[in-house]
Amino acid sequence: MRVAYYPTFRSLDHPRSSGLVSIARDVRAAMEAEGHEVFVPLSRTTEWIFLRPSQWPGSLLDAWRADREVRSRKPDCWFTYHTYYRGPDPFGPFIARRNRLPYFILAGSYATKYRKRLKTWAGFHLNRMALERADTVFVNKLRDVENLGRLLAPERISYIRPGIRTANFPLAPERGADLRAKLGLQEKRVVVTAAMMRPGVKEEGIAFVIDACRSLAAEFPDLHLLVLGDGAARARLEEHARTALPGACTFAGRVAPADMHAWYQAGDLFAFPGIGEALGMVYLEAQCCGLPAVATSHDGAPEVVADGEAGIIVPPFSPDAFAGAVGELLRDAQLRLRLGRQARERVLAVHDITANYRSMFAVMEHVCAGRRP
Repeated sequence: MRVAYYPTFRSLDHPRSSGLVSIARDVRAAMEAEGHEVFVPLSRTTEWIFLRPSQWPGSLLDAWRADREVRSRKPDCWFTYHTYYRGPDPFGPFIARRNRLPYFILAGSYATKYRKRLKTWAGFHLNRMALERADTVFVNKLRDVENLGRLLAPERISYIRPGIRTANFPLAPERGADLRAKLGLQEKRVVVTAAMMRPGVKEEGIAFVIDACRSLAAEFPDLHLLVLGDGAARARLEEHARTALPGACTFAGRVAPADMHAWYQAGDLFAFPGIGEALGMVYLEAQCCGLPAVATSHDGAPEVVADGEAGIIVPPFSPDAFAGAVGELLRDAQLRLRLGRQARERVLAVHDITANYRSMFAVMEHVCAGRRP
């Protein structure tokens, strides 16, 4: 297939590599790896665009240029990654219809509560319009399957398991051991956490892990917390760690994607509460590196962390339960190793995004074949 690809949230070369940007890049890489031709006719972000009239003329000009490119290159379909109330796709449905193309969405979500709020009313209806015009909406969250079922027929919704490019996270215990030695952590029990340190739930999540480790410090004097990531909240978190875990916390800063697997394997387990976390790709990355994960049941973590098989899921907003799960894994090396081994096996078996996307491409090819002259 030749695919006109539109990532609405951020451009593929955006310098801030969030989880959404990483998924958007992986989608394109997966398509190209399967032999599909991909081009990006439009890179305009739509986040809150309906509240920013100063951006409307430029957006319409970009959409007009995208339409011209589509007419010139004649793709088999238009494929939008991510549309929801805050960042809908107002352009794809019209360009696809003008050019008589199948229109697909990956990671579309639908929630009726946003039609009741003045700030999100326009975004809700723009998003609903895109969803209603899609030939197929592919979703990677079970909750979205249920919500979209109130708007679309079941045959227009396709669930794709979330996943990562597992080849990017090979087992490399020697690299993990080298990092532990470099950091002076050879004799430590190392808890790893990772996040973009944005104010809000990300900052609160790392602070939650710091507090959990503080509550365990008396029982485990050799405990050390390794924090991966950077952002505006880093200074506050470092100050909090200096008070809560003096001498027992290392902030590694921003880690290159190619090196993440080594840093994960410098630890013994991964912990992050995941409050408000849509999916939490870091859980899959850490598990693919052989670490059991501790998370909460608040949002998307249970879809990627199998409780009792690959890690431990605890109720949200319970510091005692979260710390207790971390302590259980620190206390029981055999349990920790067994869950870590099973975590990697599970990610390889059901969360390899290359394999999972093949089923999506098969649906797209079937629809495109029925629409070609």
